[in-house]
Amino acid sequence: MTSDEVTTPRPGITYARNARPRLTSAEKIDVRLFASLRFSAASGSVTVAFFALAGFIFVITQYFQFLRAYGPLGTGLRMLPVAAAIAAGSLVGTKLAVRAGTKSVVTAGLVLLGSAFLWISTASTATPDCEIIGQMVMLGAGLGLTSAPATESIMDVVPKEKAGVGSAVNDATRELGATLGVAVIGSVFASLYTRTLDSNPAVSALPAEVHASARQSIGSALIAAQHMAVVDDQGAGAQLVHAAGSAFFAGLQAACLVAGALAFAGAAVVAVILPGATRRTASQPRLVEAAADEPA
Repeated sequence: MTSDEVTTPRPGITYARNARPRLTSAEKIDVRLFASLRFSAASGSVTVAFFALAGFIFVITQYFQFLRAYGPLGTGLRMLPVAAAIAAGSLVGTKLAVRAGTKSVVTAGLVLLGSAFLWISTASTATPDCEIIGQMVMLGAGLGLTSAPATESIMDVVPKEKAGVGSAVNDATRELGATLGVAVIGSVFASLYTRTLDSNPAVSALPAEVHASARQSIGSALIAAQHMAVVDDQGAGAQLVHAAGSAFFAGLQAACLVAGALAFAGAAVVAVILPGATRRTASQPRLVEAAADEPA
C-alpha cells in the first residue's frame, strides 16, 4: 500500500460520512427529562395502560371468535365499545385534569382499568352481551382517563422546540407497553391454558397427536374436536371442547388478574409520585429549557 493510498480519501467513504444524518439538539433525547416525576411517572402510566390494553385484545379476540363463535367482522364490531369509551374518556380526562389535577385523574383511570379486568375475569360463555359491553366501556374509560392526561403531562414538561422528543418518548412508551402486554399476558394465558388442559384426565386419554394439537391453542383444540366428530368419535370430541373451554377460561382469569394487579400497582405508584399540577409553574426547575440551549 502506497502513501497516496493511505492519505487520499476514497470518494465512497467521504460521501458516506457526509451523508450520515446528524441529530440536532432539538432531536436529541435529554435523559434528564426522566428526572422530572411529571415526565417519568406519566410515561410509566401510559406504559401500564397500553400493557393492559394489548394483553386484553390478545385474549378477548380469541374469546369472541372461538368461545362465542363470532366471525372476524362480528368480533371487530364488538370491540367498538372499547374504542368509543377510550375516545370519550380521553376528552373527559383532559378536562378533569385541569380541575382536579393530573394525579387524581390518572390514578382514577388506572383504578378503573384494574377494576374492569377484575370484572372481565368472571367472563364465561354464558356472559350476556350487555355485560360484556359494560366491561369494555369500563376498560376503555379507564384507559382514556389514564392516557390522555398522562400524555399531556409528558408534553408539558418538554419545551416547544423539543416537542418532537416528547412525542417520540410518548409513542415509545405505548409501543413498549403493548409489546410487553402481549408477551406477558400471552405467556400467563398460554401457561395456564396448557397446564389446565394437561391436568384433565379426559384429554390425557386422547391420542397423542390430538393432545399435542389441543395444547397449541384453543383454536387448534376446537379443530381437533371437529375432526374427531367427523370420524364418529363425538363423545371424545365433546369432552375435548369442554376441557379446552375450561382451560381457556382458566387462562383468561389468570391473565386478567395479572393485568388488573399491575393496573392497581400503577395507580398506587402514581398516587404517590406523580405531581398533581397540570401545568409547569415558574417556580419549578427549567432543566429541559436549559438543555435545549446547549450546542449539538
